[in-house]
Amino acid sequence: MRTGLLAGVIIAVGLLLAPLPGAASVAGVVVQVELDPGQSRLEGRFEADPAQVDPATLRRFRLDPGIAVDAVSLGGHPVEFERSGDGWLELARAPEADAGALVIRYGARLPALDDARPGSGFLAPEGGYLPAGADWYPRRPEQEPHAVRIEVTSLGGHRAVASGSQVAEEREGDRYRTTFEHPAARALAVATGPWDAVEQEVGTVTVRTLFPAHLEAEFGATYREQAAGYIERFSEAIGPYPYDTFTIAASPRPVGLAFPGFTLMGERVIPLPFIPHTSLGHEVLHAWWGTGVYVDASGGNWSEGLTTFMADYQFKRDRGEGREERGQWLRDYAALPSGQDRPHGSFRGGNSGAARIAGYHRGAMLWRMLEDRIGEQALRAGVRELYAEWLFREADWAAVIEAFDRETEEDLRPFFEQWIERTGAPTPELAALRLEPRGNGWQVTGQLRQADDDDPWHLRVPLVLKTVEGRETHWIELESVSRPVSIKTERRPRAIAVDPDWRLFRHLADGESPDILRQGALDPDVRVFPLGDAGAAEVAPWLGRVPEVAVGMGGTRILLGTHAAVAEWLDARGLAPEPAAVEPGLETGTSARAWTVPGTQLVVISGPDAEARRSAAAALRHRSHYSYLLRTAGGDWETGLWSQPGIWQELTNDD
Repeated sequence: MRTGLLAGVIIAVGLLLAPLPGAASVAGVVVQVELDPGQSRLEGRFEADPAQVDPATLRRFRLDPGIAVDAVSLGGHPVEFERSGDGWLELARAPEADAGALVIRYGARLPALDDARPGSGFLAPEGGYLPAGADWYPRRPEQEPHAVRIEVTSLGGHRAVASGSQVAEEREGDRYRTTFEHPAARALAVATGPWDAVEQEVGTVTVRTLFPAHLEAEFGATYREQAAGYIERFSEAIGPYPYDTFTIAASPRPVGLAFPGFTLMGERVIPLPFIPHTSLGHEVLHAWWGTGVYVDASGGNWSEGLTTFMADYQFKRDRGEGREERGQWLRDYAALPSGQDRPHGSFRGGNSGAARIAGYHRGAMLWRMLEDRIGEQALRAGVRELYAEWLFREADWAAVIEAFDRETEEDLRPFFEQWIERTGAPTPELAALRLEPRGNGWQVTGQLRQADDDDPWHLRVPLVLKTVEGRETHWIELESVSRPVSIKTERRPRAIAVDPDWRLFRHLADGESPDILRQGALDPDVRVFPLGDAGAAEVAPWLGRVPEVAVGMGGTRILLGTHAAVAEWLDARGLAPEPAAVEPGLETGTSARAWTVPGTQLVVISGPDAEARRSAAAALRHRSHYSYLLRTAGGDWETGLWSQPGIWQELTNDD
């Protein structure tokens, strides 16, 4: 047995797929695959026309070592080639432009679902997945984006979806055939499954769901309608949707992945009630950022931050929840253990832990701060400029910055470079405050400073006054360690605060930063104190792994046990023994609960038995941005944050 991304036993490919009539004239590259889920078998045919594709790029290919190459021909004549153990296929020489079609025939038996590594390809009766860039077809690493035609034949009653726009499909018995075309592809993906197909037209775009029958009946219409709304929304804000079709396909794996023209979502994810209203929109927007305008990742992945800002955050903003979302991002950042902080520019991918904070949260805050700096109109113009100029091309940070820089007279490079390249965050604060009457109004003076003495941040800080008639926001440029501040107002100020609405990516002050449960998931070195018959495996549904048992109190710790055992352990150490001791009046009940012990690095999960504690751990997957989680008498989960005194400073006139 050989190993590789498509690991499995190599088989000889008996069937040679015939090219579709006229296929080579439609695109410079044609990829044909036949997939038999019952046998986990892939048979493929790659064809490239040297007259349409740079011949110099048709000599060396990446192809997973677990895939057998049966034959290579050029203009109908055999071509010598070599295979290396690390996945390279190299021809004896590059073809001439007029040599005729280069054809590579290959095949493999793919892993079944249960045997596949996370993120790798698989093919089984439950479904199939050939990941983008996973070398399941001969791929030219040095290629520029190019036109490609993908023809997929699925057996066993499976349908299929592939990168690009669907242009044809036919079904005969349990044999299904479909064709997709992409005008400028980089890496191709294919998915298959025992799906029902339902379509809905949105202007010139066809929206499809490919769901198993039970999911289609209950959720298909909701997903199509939501996707249609997102396509209309983002087309208006950015530019036309770049494909003719958009497909939402179900996967037996619990994923949420975006590809050109389709998204793949887990069968267990699709029923979650918030997904069509949040995550689906994020994946649809990747048709513009990531699979529309490509990311040159050499300097970092800019698309996730922009997508989070324009999708997830804007959805919250529409509901009046933008401020709370920003606060959640900053609380997550505050919970990040020392040594795990990363600059935004270091982000390449990943959707959990420190990677998510660096790529999604830092990135989205960058765009929110840019909006405050240049205004919503200039930001929208930059978005449209970036899309129009770079669709189906790789844009790096320099290209992104230039698109927005053209929309303002200000040089935006220092702003971007600071928030892309630097780790850490500023800590602005006010001191030496004084309030005095001035003519018909009032004057507030003080000193605005930041904690970083060696390398101060260049900041545009919002100072907010509470007056007798409401609030006033005053923006102050802070480019040094400290500067004097003088604010004049006609209304009597009562209090002042630095950025109380969390419009600046920064460290939270002590009075606004409650401990949250996320600290247990963010620390890769977290350890568990199991009391009595409790076991470390009970937190696996939350962390995705079984952490080691703790031998001391240093670092982040998770305390596990019954309510009584936990209360006794905490009380013996002078710590609050239950959530109600932190938040008086909190109804804790007798069922499972999880909570943070303020001022410590301790997360507590307690419950009457292992099953109850495990259910609380599972609930934390989507609720750990709170300070506590309690099971109510009705079986629901109640969450909340510990009360904080806040950061408002009262202003008094002692004269």
